[in-house]
This record gives sequence, C-alpha cells and structure tokens, in this order.
Amino acid sequence: MAQTVLNVGSNANDGTGDTLRSAMISINSMFTELYAASPVTSQITITGNEILANQSNANLKLSASGTGVIELEGIQIRDNHIEGTRSNEDLYLTASGTGDLILGALRLHGTTISSDDSTAIKIAETLRVNFITSDDSSAIQLDDSVNVAGGLTVNGGDTTTQNLVVRGNLSTNTIQSDDSSQILINDAVRITGTLNSPIIVTNELSSDDSSAIQINDNVNISGTLKAGSIEGLTTLTHGDVLDGTVTTSSSATTNLDTFAVGTYRAARYDIVESDSTNGKYTLHTINLIHDGNDADLTHTTVSSGSFDSTLDGLGSTFSADIDSGNVRLRVTPLSSDSTTFKFIKTIIDV
Repeated sequence: MAQTVLNVGSNANDGTGDTLRSAMISINSMFTELYAASPVTSQITITGNEILANQSNANLKLSASGTGVIELEGIQIRDNHIEGTRSNEDLYLTASGTGDLILGALRLHGTTISSDDSTAIKIAETLRVNFITSDDSSAIQLDDSVNVAGGLTVNGGDTTTQNLVVRGNLSTNTIQSDDSSQILINDAVRITGTLNSPIIVTNELSSDDSSAIQINDNVNISGTLKAGSIEGLTTLTHGDVLDGTVTTSSSATTNLDTFAVGTYRAARYDIVESDSTNGKYTLHTINLIHDGNDADLTHTTVSSGSFDSTLDGLGSTFSADIDSGNVRLRVTPLSSDSTTFKFIKTIIDV
C-alpha cells in the first residue's frame, strides 16, 4: 500500500484532524506492511555497520536490477565482473595476516602460486618472464618440449648454483653465449639430426650404437691425428711420417730438423732445395742413423733439368750430430740468397 499520512488538523486540538482511533488504524496498517517487508522480517539483520544473514549457512545476496550495477567505494560489481570505478587506479585483493587468496584450486600466498588439488598449474597461452629460478637451490625441471624462439642464456659456475634440466626435447634455433665465452656442456650430447659446425673442440667422438661415425666431407686437422686403425690408409706402429720447411738467408750452418735420440733410431729425408732468385732447384735424399753417441748420414742429389748432380745444382752441404739428447740434421747453404728447404721425413722408432 502507499504511505498513509495522518491528518493532524490545522491547530492543536482543534478537532479538524483524524480521530485517535482512525490514526492508530493507519499506523497499524503501515507497521504491518513494514514488518512484512525486507529487512525487518527477512533473513538479514542490520546491526551497527554490519549486514548479516540471520539463518544458518544462508547466503547474502546483493542484486542490481536489469543492467544496473552494485556500487561500492572505488569498485562496481556488474554481473560476474568486478571493476574499478576510478580512472587508472589499481584493484587490490588482499588476504588478512598470513591468509591466502584462493581462486578455485589455485592458491596465492605472498609471491607463491600453488595448486590446492595437487594437479599441475597450466598456463595455456604465452608466458613472458624476465627470470626463472629455484628458491631451494635445486634444479629447475622441464618435463616436456621447450620452444625457445630467441636466445637461451643459462649462467652457471660462479654466478649461480642452478642448472637447466630438460627432460623432454630442447628445440631452439640458436644457443649462444652473451659474453662471447664458450658454451660448456659437461655431459653427453646426442644429436639425431645434422651437426653443422665450423669448429668442434672435443676430446672424444664415439658412437653409442657401435656403428661407424661417418664424415662425408674433408677433415682438416691442424694437430696430430692418432688412430688405432684407419681404413683406406696405412697407419704406422713403429714410426711416423712428417714434413716441414726451413728458409735461410745466409751461408751459416743451421738446423734443418731435429728428433729425440731416445725416441727414434733413423730417418729418411726427401728435401727440395729452392733458390728462386737464380732459378735453381735440387732434390736431396738423405738417410740418417745414430747409435746414441754419433750420427751418420748418406746423401744423394738430383738437380733440376738433369739427373747429373753436377749440372746446375745447388752446392748446399748437409751434416748430422747429436746435441742435448737430439739428433740434428744440419745444412750449410752455398750462398746467402734466400733458399727454401721443404722436406718429407720418414722416421723409425728406437
């Protein structure tokens, strides 16, 4: 019913207003309607600054009409949306004391996100982070494939105790060091596809299925190649084949080559002597042997343009001795012209 206004007359006790009975009837009607309406006889109680549901385990529901919203200080609730109402202002959700924020099975405690039902936390879209670390110094474990579109930088050694542990596949186009130092891998690396690298520095190459390692292109070895056996090549077990070059620019005696007395007994040298200034070239063949105290050699030559060593030949002479535990093959050039001696040496063990 509508509000009933009591007629109190024009002046006090002038007899023009409602009778006392009529006024009480109107008051009773309005109180009856008021008590029947929310919140007086409803399931909520208003006490001080609190609005309470007064039935056990009852919900407290605030509902706007139509497209209306429920407005609180700084926020509004629209359907299933909670929105800030002040421009560019943050929206805070804060638990009390050591309490947590619970979103479904997701628990937020301080800076920690955990799952209440022990299932994995799944991020279905792109995750962009600046730093991933373990707070208990254990390894970070990735149990599935990781696709890294940019650079993957992992610091180890003196900078951190964490390791990157990948249980599945590591799929990336580039692995590089951001400080130009070497990338260090301390365990086995298995490559099922093509390994394309201009330089490989390693102590060992081996196959884990006992099949041969296949190299389909040239191999340049700047150091010594050591192998138990090489198919298609003759490997030496009691000697070596080496080469070298020496250039002189005076007629003084100089060492052409040396080898250790205790390691090798004898050597054969094929030497090409080149005086490009005068267009003279001579092939020398020298056999050298020692007994630990003295070294002896035999020497034959072939000059350019003739098998007669006296025609157009170079007059360099060769000698051998032992000095400080080494056998020395020495040469004394005929002139001070720039002369190059290139040789191949076949050497035999003691």
